[in-house]
Amino acid sequence: MMQNINMEVDPITLSVVWNKLLTITRDMGERVYHSAQSLIMGLARDLGPVILDENCRIITQAEFLPCHCLVAETPARNIVDKFNGKLDPGDVVLANDSHIIQSGHLPDWTYFAPIYYEDELLFYVHFRGHQMDTGGALSGGYFPRAYDCIAEGLNIPPVKLFKRGKVNEEVREIILNNVRTPEGIWADAKLIRGSIIRGSEAITDLVDKYDLDTIRACCREIMERDEKSMRAQIHEIPDGTYTGEATCDRDGTVMDRPISVKVKLTVKGDAMTFDFSECPSCKGIDFVNSPLGNTYTYAYMAVFLTMDPSIPHNHGSMEAIHVIAPEGSIVNPTRPATYGACACSIGCEIYEACLEALGKAIPERAMGCFNRHFSTDFSGRLPITDPRTGRDLEYFMAPFIEESGSGAAKGYDGWDGVCGSVLCGVIARGSVEENETFTPIRFNVVSLHQDIEGAGEFIGAHGTYCERECVAPPGSKTILMSGDCDGQVAGVKGAAGAPMSPHSDLFIQRPGKPDRDQWYTFDMCETFPGEILISHAAGGGGWGNPLDRDPEKIRNDVRDELISLERAEAIYGVIFDPTSLGHPERIKVDHEATEALRKAKRNI
Repeated sequence: MMQNINMEVDPITLSVVWNKLLTITRDMGERVYHSAQSLIMGLARDLGPVILDENCRIITQAEFLPCHCLVAETPARNIVDKFNGKLDPGDVVLANDSHIIQSGHLPDWTYFAPIYYEDELLFYVHFRGHQMDTGGALSGGYFPRAYDCIAEGLNIPPVKLFKRGKVNEEVREIILNNVRTPEGIWADAKLIRGSIIRGSEAITDLVDKYDLDTIRACCREIMERDEKSMRAQIHEIPDGTYTGEATCDRDGTVMDRPISVKVKLTVKGDAMTFDFSECPSCKGIDFVNSPLGNTYTYAYMAVFLTMDPSIPHNHGSMEAIHVIAPEGSIVNPTRPATYGACACSIGCEIYEACLEALGKAIPERAMGCFNRHFSTDFSGRLPITDPRTGRDLEYFMAPFIEESGSGAAKGYDGWDGVCGSVLCGVIARGSVEENETFTPIRFNVVSLHQDIEGAGEFIGAHGTYCERECVAPPGSKTILMSGDCDGQVAGVKGAAGAPMSPHSDLFIQRPGKPDRDQWYTFDMCETFPGEILISHAAGGGGWGNPLDRDPEKIRNDVRDELISLERAEAIYGVIFDPTSLGHPERIKVDHEATEALRKAKRNI
């Protein structure tokens, strides 16, 4: 627990300083988002800036991906320890090796820099973003079948890419010599450093205005307030132990081996502990291992989605949340275990297991799970000379376009199209036109899909249907990677008695073949011109008994062709007047028949 500093801070000054720090943090991210060479940072907003204090405690984060922001304290401490606490003004550390910094998968590079004020360390900036490439066997550095972490991509320990403001040429040369898109990688490195510098300048101006002691007092005060608020929320939960479990489709190597995350949540007084001791060892399990910081991230995320949303998500709100993750398990792996899916596929399961346990502890706040991340990545090389480099064009893209949406909560249906659980509604669905401009993929169909919502009194988001066609020119190499996809074997759980949502699915329609071929999550294959990838991304989990849903809401979904007549009757017990079925706008519920059917279904 934080020490009570007994220092009064003027409330107006506190509000101004706090919101200015939030704005500085947000601006650092927005500058990179609007200028990045990486398609995933620049189109999908796959990045996150964080300001930490001199003790590596999160002060501010903004509306970017939780996996980039909530994780920050763990890699920050590991990086500072690596350099024995000695980082100089102008230093920028680069790292992605999560067997050292315990952060995320290799494509997410961490840039870490100190902020000094008149030779006194004030803050650190942790900036993480998904890069264009990170070496390894395939463009993009995302490899479901990698046999160890070296095969996955370039493993970068904490190294100073900039020393006292000067480029460390030896480090720069080694890194850029081991990626496929060195010009873009270096442009983004300079962009991120430049954004950090702008943020540092804004912080200097803030300190000039209010003085160093006031800024530090404001940071301590806001963390203390947030800790007090979170502990008060936890104290309202009945003491006890609550369990949760979620299972991913497979591990990326053994196609019929699902991997489960099990958690025990213990609430005692004003603190809670998530214990993952029953999770399996990482030995022999590939791709779906989660570095320690990543595991913390998704436990935090489940809590923050359940508790009062007005509590800022900084160190104070995390102080009462503890995690037990045994070293050598899938939630705290050791070298040389692979962990490429940690940000998505196993991250979903950690979040879902924690959310289920929290739903048992706080039934009135239980919510259906978001659908799992379900967007196939693609990468490759085009036989088109890039005039800037003189080489063939290389690309990697995770479009997020076919993602589904959120789960339901008491009183609220899920939101369509806000993307999977680990993305938490803050990922940007890259535009179809921009994706088609930069990659040899054409999106023929993107739409909501019928009958794959999570049923309940309040329904989860409707699912999506997508068809994307490969239009690569002759001589291209195009790879589909479904390691980001999960939920083909089983759907996600609902809450308060709601059934599990339908499962998602993948198919490939090949030219000249009447039937489409089944394809699988956690897989990869080469695709050729004319082939069409078909995805059915199921909706989020529902809340409550489907037989309690307002029949008029079912009527609206039947009218809009989001729920079929057959599903309306079988799952929701809703019958329609047969004389009204000729025109969608005039369809009417037969309330008497509906009431009778629902009564019969309840008695089964």
